[in-house]
Amino acid sequence: MRTTVDMRPKHGFTLVELLVVIAIIGVLIGLLLPAVQQARESARRVSCGNHVKQLGLAAHSYLDAKKTFPPRGIWGIQTGSAPYTENHHTWITLLLPYLEQQALADSIDLNQPAWGKPHVDQKVGSLRCPSDGFFAEPSETRNLAITNYVGCEGYDWWRSRFIGTVASHGGTVNADVTGILGQSQENGIDQPHRQRPQDVIDGLSKTLLFAEVASTSFFGPAGRNGAGVPGVPTRGYCRAAFIDMTNAGSIGASPWKKADGSSPGDWIYTVPGAGGSGPPGVGGPVFMTYGGINSQTWGANSFHPGIVQIALADGSVRTASETLDWTLWNLICSGKDGKVTSEW
Repeated sequence: MRTTVDMRPKHGFTLVELLVVIAIIGVLIGLLLPAVQQARESARRVSCGNHVKQLGLAAHSYLDAKKTFPPRGIWGIQTGSAPYTENHHTWITLLLPYLEQQALADSIDLNQPAWGKPHVDQKVGSLRCPSDGFFAEPSETRNLAITNYVGCEGYDWWRSRFIGTVASHGGTVNADVTGILGQSQENGIDQPHRQRPQDVIDGLSKTLLFAEVASTSFFGPAGRNGAGVPGVPTRGYCRAAFIDMTNAGSIGASPWKKADGSSPGDWIYTVPGAGGSGPPGVGGPVFMTYGGINSQTWGANSFHPGIVQIALADGSVRTASETLDWTLWNLICSGKDGKVTSEW
């Protein structure tokens, strides 16, 4: 039997052609990956904005029920004789019934100190930004659940120290910034206030209710926006969701305690020093305007590139750019400066 041999040339990839194809695929992946990452961040930003919106709606539900915006927190008995209490509950705690967290709210006794109670390490998904993957477990933050959403306590934590006009980069600002979720001085003592809509004389649509913070915060200079760099887990500053601290005026001294029950001080836990490492510093769910946007530890900041998402007092959600004028930022954060901000 005669065997027929196929003499036609066989076609296939040469090594050079294969390398060219691999190189083209690599280039296409390189071009596509940033677009995929951008799309993912866009989705996370939308989800974060929904969290901001939910909190804004909860604040207005609280307003409907109580006729005031929630106070920064419930610090405890601040006048009268001993024994003194240091309750340290937060504005977020007060909003839990309006965030579909009634069971958690029912487990909390607002007449007792928050520190040491089981609820302080309870995670609530809507209190975390999807773009912030750090400190997912309370065990990483000294057994305290944290939040990415904070109210403005004012220009500085020690309100009476900075009454007056402070020079800023590009202008001046009255340092007596009065945030809706801040405090006022009554009978010589700073304490959380309960503001009514009519107290916000600059207008609800022109005044900040709360803003974002990154779980590590940012480190850099104060008194300006966009001048810092994100912290790292070994040297960061995060905000507890359900525990605040008293740290203004005479409240910061004996017999008042920090919110972990230890000696008086400015934070629940102190921020690790430069070059140091360890668990992050922890404060209450508030920020100070002198820290600036994406600039300094105590300011508002976010892992969304170049912006922070904010809720205004009318319940609307906006973004504030890190390039926003710092003086204007202070005016937005204060509802009683008498200066209505221009469109921004």
